[in-house]
Amino acid sequence: MADLTDGEIVARALAGDEGAQRALYETHYVAAFRLACLLLQDTCDAEEAVQDAFVYVLRNLHRYDSDRGSFWAWLRVVLVSRCHNRRRRRQVHLVSLEGLEVVAQPSSDPQTSDPASVLEKLGARRVVWEALQRISPASRDALVLRYYEGLPYAEIAEILDCSHDAARARVAYGKVQLRRLLVASEEGEVCVGSIVRATKMT
Repeated sequence: MADLTDGEIVARALAGDEGAQRALYETHYVAAFRLACLLLQDTCDAEEAVQDAFVYVLRNLHRYDSDRGSFWAWLRVVLVSRCHNRRRRRQVHLVSLEGLEVVAQPSSDPQTSDPASVLEKLGARRVVWEALQRISPASRDALVLRYYEGLPYAEIAEILDCSHDAARARVAYGKVQLRRLLVASEEGEVCVGSIVRATKMT
């Protein structure tokens, strides 16, 4: 179904085509799991959040409007909401970077790259990842959506249900928190230069 649009695949899924439903799941699972891992830092919680999100969207495919955006954009909004709900319900247990490397599937596609490879490209793999776990959840969510998903502030604001200015402020404050944590060590001083240059706001 590679030559079909999101709208066409969804239409087939709504008509009862199980292959179309499976295609939606298989196409977007890795990216969804990567995002959930970044938001929750727990592979079990991430897996459950992804499954919850897919259950919702597959049951509510009639709500999808291709004129408003891609299927992934809609799924992402649902997934972030599920991650927030799960984080509120239970204490988050931090997952090691090695754990993510085992469960995530590497890809040359930036949308489906695993968290470890993304951090490695920033030249700050473990240091930045551990620092990202320690900043406030609101800022972490904004940073993940901005720099791992590559979203504009308008979309971040919509997903996080805040104003455009608040989205920018969360990203900016998150960078301040990262800098404060990273400069605590010599290794961090090297990493902070990389991440600030890579995530410089325009």
